[in-house]
Amino acid sequence: MTGARSTRRHMMSTASKEANQHNILERSFIDVTTDAEKELLPTELDYSTRETGLARSLWCKQKAISVEFGFRGRFSVVVEADDDFCGILRHFLTAQSNATPSEGSWPPRDAVLQSAASWASSAFNWLHFFVEFKMEDRHTECLKSNRDFLCSNISLSTGLLAKLTKSGVITDEHLQKLQNIKRNDTTKAAVLEFLTEVLPRRAPEAFNLFLEALSKSAQKHIADHLKKWLGDVCSEDAGTFERLRAELQSHYKRRQASICPMPWQQDTSIYLNLTDVFVERQLKLKTNNKGDERIVTMDDLFTPQQTKEIPRRLLIEGNPGIGKSTICQTLAHEWGKQSCGRHCRTLCVHSFDLVLYFHAGDFIDEELVAHAVQKHLLPSDYSITTSELQGVIKAKNVLIIVDAFDEANAGNRTLDRLIKGDILRHKTLLITSRPNFLQNKLSLFDSKFKVEGYDKEEQLKHVKRYAAHQNIASAPFESMLKEKSIRDLCSNPLNLTLLCLLREEDTQLRNTRTALYTSIHRIIKEKAAKRLDLAPEKVEESLLRPLYRFAFEAHRENKTVVGENDFKKVNNFQQVCEVGYLTRELSMSRLQPEVRFQFTHKTFVEFLTAKHITEMDREERLNWLQHLRYADYHIWIRGLAIDDGFKVEQNEPILAFLFGLLEEESAELTEMASLVIKETHFSYEHHPISFGSPCNASHQLLRLLAELNVVPQELADVICKRRPPLIKIHWNCSDSCMKGMLKLCNLRFQPPIPMNVRLGYSRYEEEKLSFVQKLIKCKSIECSKIWIMPRDHTELRNIVRGFRIGQANSFQQVSIHCYGIKGNRLFAALLRKIKRRRVSFGAHLSELEVNGFKPSLSYLLKAALHKPLTSLQLIDCYKLDDRCISLIHQLLRNQRNLQRVQLTSSPWQQHFGFFLADFAQMENLQSLEISLFDSTDEEMRSLEAILKRNKLSELTIDSDYSRSLDSVLNEGFNSMSSLRELHLERVNIIHLPNLRHLDLINFCLWLSELNDDGIAVLSDALRSWRNLQQLRIDFDRFSSVAECSLRKLFEAIAGCHRLQILRFDCLEMADSVVPSLCEMIESLKQLRIFTSERQRDESLTEEGFKQLEPIIKRNGLNIDMD
Repeated sequence: MTGARSTRRHMMSTASKEANQHNILERSFIDVTTDAEKELLPTELDYSTRETGLARSLWCKQKAISVEFGFRGRFSVVVEADDDFCGILRHFLTAQSNATPSEGSWPPRDAVLQSAASWASSAFNWLHFFVEFKMEDRHTECLKSNRDFLCSNISLSTGLLAKLTKSGVITDEHLQKLQNIKRNDTTKAAVLEFLTEVLPRRAPEAFNLFLEALSKSAQKHIADHLKKWLGDVCSEDAGTFERLRAELQSHYKRRQASICPMPWQQDTSIYLNLTDVFVERQLKLKTNNKGDERIVTMDDLFTPQQTKEIPRRLLIEGNPGIGKSTICQTLAHEWGKQSCGRHCRTLCVHSFDLVLYFHAGDFIDEELVAHAVQKHLLPSDYSITTSELQGVIKAKNVLIIVDAFDEANAGNRTLDRLIKGDILRHKTLLITSRPNFLQNKLSLFDSKFKVEGYDKEEQLKHVKRYAAHQNIASAPFESMLKEKSIRDLCSNPLNLTLLCLLREEDTQLRNTRTALYTSIHRIIKEKAAKRLDLAPEKVEESLLRPLYRFAFEAHRENKTVVGENDFKKVNNFQQVCEVGYLTRELSMSRLQPEVRFQFTHKTFVEFLTAKHITEMDREERLNWLQHLRYADYHIWIRGLAIDDGFKVEQNEPILAFLFGLLEEESAELTEMASLVIKETHFSYEHHPISFGSPCNASHQLLRLLAELNVVPQELADVICKRRPPLIKIHWNCSDSCMKGMLKLCNLRFQPPIPMNVRLGYSRYEEEKLSFVQKLIKCKSIECSKIWIMPRDHTELRNIVRGFRIGQANSFQQVSIHCYGIKGNRLFAALLRKIKRRRVSFGAHLSELEVNGFKPSLSYLLKAALHKPLTSLQLIDCYKLDDRCISLIHQLLRNQRNLQRVQLTSSPWQQHFGFFLADFAQMENLQSLEISLFDSTDEEMRSLEAILKRNKLSELTIDSDYSRSLDSVLNEGFNSMSSLRELHLERVNIIHLPNLRHLDLINFCLWLSELNDDGIAVLSDALRSWRNLQQLRIDFDRFSSVAECSLRKLFEAIAGCHRLQILRFDCLEMADSVVPSLCEMIESLKQLRIFTSERQRDESLTEEGFKQLEPIIKRNGLNIDMD
């Protein structure tokens, strides 16, 4: 017995990986005797009337060998075997004979198979490791098509598992594995394992036993759902689906098998085999609304993410040429190959019954997806009706891939309905787009990915494969990757391919996109001149300039594919098409044949458009620039299903090319840059940086400067004269933004410009850390404040030490985002005893801000005790212990230079009134933010003293509707002539009529129960605040105010002519108040940001919105209505 067990373990250890994945039969067939047991055996078993004994039929076909065993004259089963299988048999024969053969003396293959027959009955307990049953196709299809439904609804209860085990559907090994997955991962993951790896490989009767187990374990509705699906499928033409799938697979295998990176080389076009050259891309998955991300691979595209639900709407964003289309092409081609060969370990493209691969433009003028399939994916002679096609799409598990949303989003109603789920909601939709074109629809996507640029390893793979295809040495391309000047270009697959092409032509490096595309343009022109036998000047004059204008018109209509009719006005049409920028596509519409032409890439449309704009005269070019939009907007009106948006980055590809092309034209370049500086408020005092602060319009000039090799002196003088008040580096600043920032910082600013830096989670931000270190050394930069987000105490210490925070030549102000740092009192005590783990700030630390402060972080307060702080901010504090309170008291009493203090708590966590006595003794206090709940009379007297001292310029109060607090505030307002910013949270404004005596530039009313009486008090105060620049008002979402009150409020706001930023929350928007709202916005000429969040617009009609739309979309106004 011991020997048998040893042999079995040896057999298992030597079996191939694939064989180990096969399922194990629970019993030897020799033990099968009763009719009931026979019913559980596979239907494929050959029931015969042969005599008891073993029927032998052995044959060989290539590497696979089939062995047929018959038992008791009535059963036979086919076992597929390979070389590893034969090796196992050899091991078994050796064990049975108790012999240890010498090397090279194994029985030959045929002898092994002949001998197998004699011991088959006794060896079958080993052979069953390699037997794999095949479920009926219709049952397999049912499981695949309903996989999402089953993963979301099945409960692997104890009762269900017991019934599955009892009926033999799963073995004890299966049960243990499923329970481990459920315990360590999720129930859905365990269900997925059962549906894909267990059930399909059991006996065919297992499916019906599975349905029976569901019905007996309180999950009868799931069994009924599967039975209904089977009934529906049986009623349809079984051949329709199979024929359609075969046609699409053939189409994708043929049409998507190669890529042509340089189609303009018409005489020597390079076609690269997709399977050979594709470099699998890394994707960044957005894991939450805070901007957190993690790296995933393409295998994780269809894997459930945050909600553990199988994603139905997926978005892949990426910059031009980054490889979005290649990802789509690869998915379609892989599906066309029919099987993943069981290599995919997660939900993959092969899980889908059908894959429909479109360009976004294919849906324009199409009412149904079925129409787009007929027109663009099927041949003209393919026989299928629209209703039949709709039926198949509805019944099957379908993946719809739509590439290039940014190229055909305008007026694309069917695509919009797909994204929103108005049609085919339960089918999987994968969209690709450039960034910022779907900002207003992000909430509709279950999974959002960003295509990362090539890393160094991927760049090396790319150039080696390019060199191998060209049959040339890769050394010149590999050395090119080491050049710092083109490092950012090499991360883009399209740009890297173009660089390789140029390296073949000459060795000169191009370090901007404009220089790269200008060189490609020169090569195309030279090849066209040679091919058409024309002088280069003639090609430019008669062929390229008409093409520039044509590209300009195509870009204005957001087209990359054009028809013959579009060329009617173009002279020398045929020769223009042969220059090399357009590829001719015959019968692109497969049901309605027509000749169409496609630009090789949207980036080339943008480059040619920029070339046309440079050809314009000065006034025409300036007019074009002035009519661009330089402010974002996002408008979402739920009741009217209006979802519209724009991001300034959408115009930047052309503007960047313009900057690069005009580099030698200093006057024109400076005029253009001056307009950008004005329209994007580059020189304005920006509102404070926050976690959500984007790399937005104010950074547009920086991104455009990245296209210049050298900043001309005339432009440098203008930038220095209109210098920004500070430079902000955010965690999501692009490569071009950082490159432009380096150019900006090389200008001679006097005095130096302050720099604020907001870093993300540092372990993913090595490049930005290095970039910031470079800026610190720049003489035109003065380090101001840095925001950091450490994940643990050790990382916090390392960042502080790495940036030398608090030292004279580095950042002296720091904000620490501590929500991700875990810790408790015991850990804090241990931390205090380990000196090497303590944070040490430099001697010049002037500001300490801690977000998410908790007792385990008290060492930060101790580290700041003897520093010359002017600002201390502890935000969203958890409940403090005595040690923390003592340290805060010490900081407040010992820091004579403190000018700003913020002590606020997580909701209802902490009252800070006991520190008011310390504040009252601080002579230099200018800004106070504090949470006050259930304040004592003594605390109120301390607050009263602070207010009457009249030194505060900023005051923020977070309260709980305290009448005594309202009284102190109202009385204090009479004497607070220095107050400029006031933020009130949960305060009853009705009791604050003295607000009108203040002279504010910033007022916020948060989370307050604002009624008609409160609006009257606020309106009265607004009429006296003539210097007001920022205003935020939160309305009560559960109550309404009179329309006449709103009109009076809008009228009062309209009188604040210096207002720049206006924010509403829960504003009730109806047609009757729209005229007043429009008049208000029109009167605010300096308004540049208008936000209305969580607005209640149920009463707003289309007519009312038509009045509002042109007002809120005015150029220069940044709008966010949600």
